[in-house]
Amino acid sequence: MRTDLPRRYLLFPFLSVIATSLTLAGLRAAGLPPERATLALGIHDPALLRVLLYALWAAATAWALVWILRREGIGLADLGWRGRLSPDAIGLAVLGAWAAAMIWLPFDVLRQALGIPLYWDPAQRGFIQPASIPEFATAALAGLILVPPAEETMFRGYVLPALEGRIGRLGALLLHNVLFALYHGAIGPGLVLYIFFWSFFPALLYLRYRSIYPPMLMHFLNNIWVDLLVPILFSGR
Repeated sequence: MRTDLPRRYLLFPFLSVIATSLTLAGLRAAGLPPERATLALGIHDPALLRVLLYALWAAATAWALVWILRREGIGLADLGWRGRLSPDAIGLAVLGAWAAAMIWLPFDVLRQALGIPLYWDPAQRGFIQPASIPEFATAALAGLILVPPAEETMFRGYVLPALEGRIGRLGALLLHNVLFALYHGAIGPGLVLYIFFWSFFPALLYLRYRSIYPPMLMHFLNNIWVDLLVPILFSGR
């Protein structure tokens, strides 16, 4: 495993967040806010358009980062695309996804007690709320196909080991969590705090196996729960 990954690109993943915001601002300036744009796609949940745009930009940003690093002699294997999913790695990934879901309730109780809003928009009642076949297909495309490989490549494959080579494992783990949480800052302050703690699970999986396959599996399972099962089980629509 390489420990000399360049650190000058640590904030590069944030370009996807910036690009998403600029795209949404451009749509509004053109007289096509998310509420209208989603209806044109047969989608009634405006949050889904924001998630889809983000997922597309995240995939593009991850690809650009891989391309830049490859020009510096850093290949996919150096970014964690190596190894295999052993039975114990699969088991720990499943356990990590379960544990990440289990910490939500005590975290949410504490968040409410502290008066910290979950989302910036007080009218938002859920992360996404798909309720039709096109909406669930959009949620699956974004949350299962695009986001896990993109975020795991950028943060567990690049940011975490790049920091570890400079400040050691514990410092890298904590700073990586801060960066990954801030990366999701557009969602809301409560989610930022939760994602800081959530980040321990995929990061520790990467540090154990030095491969992004176990954290990617954990991320995939987590998004099945958040993006697909939660709306089915708990939506009031």
